[in-house]
Amino acid sequence: MKAFIAIATLFITFLFVGCLGSSKSSVAPTLAFAYIVGTGDNSIHALDEKSTGELQSATLPAFSTNPRPVAMVLHPSKNFIYVANQTAGTVSGFNLDHTTGILTPVGTALPPTPVCASASACSNPLSLAVNSAGTFLFVLNQGAVPPATAAPATISVFSIDTTKGLLTPIAGSPFSFASLVAPNPQFLSIAPNGNTLYVSNGPSGTISAFSVAASGTPTEIAGSPFTAGAFMAGMAVDSKGQFLYATDTNNNKIASFSIQGSGALSPVAGSPFATDLGPVAVTLDSAGATLFCANSAGENVSVFKTSSGALTQVAGSPFALVASGNPQPSFVVVDPSNTFLYVANQGVRSIVGFTIHTDGTLSPLPTSPFFQAVGPQWILITP
Repeated sequence: MKAFIAIATLFITFLFVGCLGSSKSSVAPTLAFAYIVGTGDNSIHALDEKSTGELQSATLPAFSTNPRPVAMVLHPSKNFIYVANQTAGTVSGFNLDHTTGILTPVGTALPPTPVCASASACSNPLSLAVNSAGTFLFVLNQGAVPPATAAPATISVFSIDTTKGLLTPIAGSPFSFASLVAPNPQFLSIAPNGNTLYVSNGPSGTISAFSVAASGTPTEIAGSPFTAGAFMAGMAVDSKGQFLYATDTNNNKIASFSIQGSGALSPVAGSPFATDLGPVAVTLDSAGATLFCANSAGENVSVFKTSSGALTQVAGSPFALVASGNPQPSFVVVDPSNTFLYVANQGVRSIVGFTIHTDGTLSPLPTSPFFQAVGPQWILITP
């Protein structure tokens, strides 16, 4: 009898261990780290992107930054992340540990870097870009509502210590231009060659273009600003630097431009292209073959195939974000594997995830939406 009990106990032990191991093996491995900022607190929140596309809260603390973080950019080396803090008028820099996902401030107890020497010189940083060489950080400062004594809209430029990630303002920064009228500018993008900057100018319906000198100094390109629509918001440049796409929120359109050698913009035949209501953000897959547009009023995502800058909507587009509520999508991003799409829904504090199929159609992830502690405004996913 004792022998039977011993054998049975051993069998149950093996069964329990086997089940435990099976449970562990069913947990999908981490594909990348995702970081979000948004309304609710002054922190960067870390998530694990699983190979299934699921976003899980990482076993990491929230990383404190200045009030109020609104945008992020990853350095080309993948070693640093920079965050624009709108209310504080600063940029925070962090070292990225690729193994753990932990962020640590650059420098030794270095406070965040002011975008300007004084608040009257510029205010409200809201968009960032780093050139492909990783030597300069560009910050779009939205400025403040007039009177004339209020801060103007400007572009701050910092040289980057590519070893330590430290920022130093270049001579002449911040730079002001007639086409940047406070508080209109909405978004800043940089061409892959790192030599041209573009700024969407909100209700002026234009896009400003700037060439970047070896010193990092921006100079407005002849013909800029370029007429684009009624209210220009989010932008994206394809990976080859041939085309620029911009959302026209008021007209429910996407403006498409070919990028000339000088950096000047020429409308693509057929542009602008209709999307759903209130387009606010746009992104592309890494090949530039598929474009995704988050529509705030439409509460959905439109998907287009691209051909020489022209857009053709895929079957089934637009794809709904939520069954009910007011999601207020503010940002859209494709993960580095080109397999998953994520949309930040500021209004309901969630991120909606989709699987991207080869024809561009989207399928909601089974566990989506992923609810967050903040109203997500920006998502950064590490390669």
